[in-house]
Amino acid sequence: MLKGVTLQYIIVTSIVLSLVISGCVSAPPPQTPTATPTPPPIPTTPAPTTVTPTPSPATTSAPVATPSVPPTIRVTAYPASVNGDTNFTVRWEVSGGTPGDIGNTGIIWGFKSGGANISDYLRTSIIQQGKTTATFNAELKAPAGGTVYFRAHAIVDGVDIYSPEYQITIIATTGGGY
Repeated sequence: MLKGVTLQYIIVTSIVLSLVISGCVSAPPPQTPTATPTPPPIPTTPAPTTVTPTPSPATTSAPVATPSVPPTIRVTAYPASVNGDTNFTVRWEVSGGTPGDIGNTGIIWGFKSGGANISDYLRTSIIQQGKTTATFNAELKAPAGGTVYFRAHAIVDGVDIYSPEYQITIIATTGGGY
């Protein structure tokens, strides 16, 4: 029986040695650390808490309104003087208002100062429309001489607005000689 045990010992040793030599049984390669994805946290609803209000002086809060910017009109460019019987341009800007609908806008003008009485301006440029903030321009024809007084006018959200009065000196045309 010793002979059978020795034979088994030799066979098992041979198999183990052949596996080690062939590389089938080897030490595991060194591990490189890798990030393991962690699942996102599961949202939880916090338990309701009871808050006991502390008495305070009586206050009322008004509802919060959307801020409204009043409409404005501003002349941005015009000539100080022009030659008689020539065209010139006036530019202006209309801004503000909520929602800012410009029903109409234009230049009202005439040959005498209107002051607070806008009916003194007997002429009107082409009427334009739009939405604030917008820039407009109008081309006007100067008379032969004198002074032109004008204001920019607009109706924004149903409200009439006017710029201050401006004036343009007209350089009179002189008869040409030959």
